[in-house]
Amino acid sequence: MSNDDHLPEMYFVVGAPRSGSSVLLDFLTVPKTVAWIPQKLGENPEKLMLAKRANKLNWPLLGEFYLERRSVWKSVPEPANGEKFWTHYLNGFTPKDTEPYIPGPGQVEPADAEKLREAIKEICHLQRRHRFVAEYSGFPRIQLLRSIFPKAKFIQVLRDPRSVAYQMVKRADGANLPLWKEREKWTSLMPEVLQERMKALPETPLNFCGILVRWFHELYNTEMALLPETDRLEVAYSDLLSRPDKILTKVMQFADLPLNKRFKYYVKFHDIQQSNQRTNRNLNSTEAEQLAQAVEKL
Repeated sequence: MSNDDHLPEMYFVVGAPRSGSSVLLDFLTVPKTVAWIPQKLGENPEKLMLAKRANKLNWPLLGEFYLERRSVWKSVPEPANGEKFWTHYLNGFTPKDTEPYIPGPGQVEPADAEKLREAIKEICHLQRRHRFVAEYSGFPRIQLLRSIFPKAKFIQVLRDPRSVAYQMVKRADGANLPLWKEREKWTSLMPEVLQERMKALPETPLNFCGILVRWFHELYNTEMALLPETDRLEVAYSDLLSRPDKILTKVMQFADLPLNKRFKYYVKFHDIQQSNQRTNRNLNSTEAEQLAQAVEKL
C-alpha cells in the first residue's frame, strides 16, 4: 500500500444496520470543510464529477436555504449511504449472500485500494475540502479500511440491539431479508455460543436478526479495541436523540470540526428526536422475551 501523506483526514461513521449512523452522518456533512458522497454519486460511483453537486450547499445565501431543505427536496444533494460506492471500488467490500465471509484486509486487492484512494482525493478536490466523512453499516470492516487509510478515524453508533433487529425485520418485510434466506451459511460463521443460541430459539426472522446484531456488536468490539483511543469514538443513539447538543459537540471535537453558527443552526432547525422509534411496540410478550434472549451479551 502507498503512504497516505496526501490523503484527506478520513472519518467513518459505522454501526450495525438501522443503528442511526445515517442520522449522525447528516450532521457531520454540514461543515463547509468536509467532503462527502452525494446520493447521485453514490448511485453512479464511476461519475466522480457528480461530487461537485455538494458544492451547491456552499453557495452564498442560497447554500443555507438549500441545506435546510435537503432532507425534503430531492433536487438538493444529501449524503449517500455509500454501499454501492464502496463495492464499486472494492470488490470484496460486501460479501455476496451466497458466499458469506467476514470482510477484512484479505479481501482488498492493492490495485483496488489505490483506485479508491485516488477517487477520494478527487472528490475532495472537486468539493475543495480537506476532510472526508462517509458512512456504512453491517460488518465492521474497520481493519479493512485501515489497511487502505491507516490514519482513518471511526465513530460507532450504538443502538439498543432489540430496536435494531426489529427495524431490520420491519424494513425487509420479514422473510424477505436477504441474510435470512442464507441464514444457515451465515450461522456457520458465528461463534459457537451464538450457533447454540440459534438452535435454542424458535427459527424466526426476528430471532435470527437479534442474534445477528449481537454478532455484529461482538465483531465491532473486537475491531474497535484494536484502534488507538484517539482514533475511535462510541456514540449511543439514545443519547444522540435525547441530548443532541452535548453529543454532537463531543463528536465534532473528536473530528476537530468547528461548532460554528451554521452547524448550530442546523442542529436547532432539525429536531432529530423525530427520528426515534419505539422499541418493540408491536411485539407480543413471547416475541419480546425471545428477542431479549437473542441479543443478550456474550
